[in-house]
Amino acid sequence: MKHLIVKILVLFCCIFSAMILHAQRERNLIYMVDASSAMNNTQSLWKNTLKWLEHDIQNQHEGKVTFIPFQEETSPSISFNANEQTENQLNGFVSKVENEMGRLMRKKEQANHYNAIKEAVKHIDNKKDNFIYILTNSPVQTSDAEALCRFIRNWCVMKPENVHVFYIMLSQNAYNESVVEAINCCPDVFLLESKGRKPKPVCAFMPREIVVNLQDMQDNSRNSWPFGISSRQEIHFSIDGPFTFSANTDDPLFHVQNKIQLANSYGSINIMPKFPKTIEDSLSGRNEYHFDIRIKADTHDLWLVTDSIHVRVVNKPERILYLPLRWFSELQIQHYPTFLFWKANRPDTLHIRLEDFMNKEARRNNATALFQLSFNNIQESDFQLFFNGTEREDKTFTLDSNTTSSRLDIVFSEDVPTGSHQLVLRCLSSERLERINAMAPEKLYQSQLIEYQHRQNPLAYLLIIFCLLLIAIPPSICLISQKSSK
Repeated sequence: MKHLIVKILVLFCCIFSAMILHAQRERNLIYMVDASSAMNNTQSLWKNTLKWLEHDIQNQHEGKVTFIPFQEETSPSISFNANEQTENQLNGFVSKVENEMGRLMRKKEQANHYNAIKEAVKHIDNKKDNFIYILTNSPVQTSDAEALCRFIRNWCVMKPENVHVFYIMLSQNAYNESVVEAINCCPDVFLLESKGRKPKPVCAFMPREIVVNLQDMQDNSRNSWPFGISSRQEIHFSIDGPFTFSANTDDPLFHVQNKIQLANSYGSINIMPKFPKTIEDSLSGRNEYHFDIRIKADTHDLWLVTDSIHVRVVNKPERILYLPLRWFSELQIQHYPTFLFWKANRPDTLHIRLEDFMNKEARRNNATALFQLSFNNIQESDFQLFFNGTEREDKTFTLDSNTTSSRLDIVFSEDVPTGSHQLVLRCLSSERLERINAMAPEKLYQSQLIEYQHRQNPLAYLLIIFCLLLIAIPPSICLISQKSSK
């Protein structure tokens, strides 16, 4: 009887638990793993690599994961969407990877790293944050090294956005001087050496460069100028989790806060002049000033590939629109369908507070920016967009000098399917505006992943509880009667 009551209570809690709408920037992870005979050089090498892959994959809570073994040629990819997988399905994926790698390594073929990186690039999604991991223990052959180095140098010239490449040498056996030299000359490709040990989680800060306008620092701190001048810059981390980092700089004019606290992959860093009263004189005649911030993790369990963030201080008037990197974190779903005589409530609505603002120079010049909002797999007819309370049928809205802290309301129809949807915000055009945050307006492309779920009608909940009680009460009465008769 006790077990029956417990089951009913658990079911009751499950039924009435809140459904949450989560959102964050979507990732695309591509793992290129050496399946040559060199991976069998030592028994622990592949075992440690597999443990790292398993840990890394199972800690991905969203985004697409693609695994591609490579030898002389690349093998067919194995992919899944992390946010749609159960724990058992993830374990099945890891087992599939292990079996496929074992089959390939028994062939004892050599590895072609150039073919591997060419294949990896085919899986890049420009709408997501892309992370390419090349894990190898094979020595790079001469002809392969020439093609690979040429590819890396061309890659640096192209400077693709939202793509991070990590070349991980699992032991000294994979070392090639020309490849190392090419990677060290390319700031967009990172070289990591595990030296035969289990690789650590690879992580990076984004963006790599922070742009600060000195005039805006003064305007934003005018109530406390010249003693409170500072610039708070939001930064994004490549993996989730609460982390703490130390930040330092040897710059003679600026300093930063010593600690960076990250939660859910977001944090901020505060940049301040050392001598606020004389900073204008120190930068007199200079349109730009550059320095670096050194970053160090407070734990040894991470591979932090971006150990510095570059800061560019602009010392001239700029017309800037500031938009947050984060729009929202979660939303309670309010929609449920009609059930019998209990009608459906209002449609699901996603509320986004942009917290946007134009700086003084942009307001003075009446700057404007036209944006469009869309979803990757939701038709325009399946949602309505309201901007500050007014419906926008073309799904566009304009930010200008008169808008601050704008509100977007996205009303979904009942036809929107449960599952993952990518929300995208792009800038279509701008006038009298030089940048949005640190980028040119036309380059703005922000996306976040939404996990959409429906709730059941309250009447349906009540009927389920009523039925459960009908099932549970009679046995309870019989049990009490039997005990009383004894």
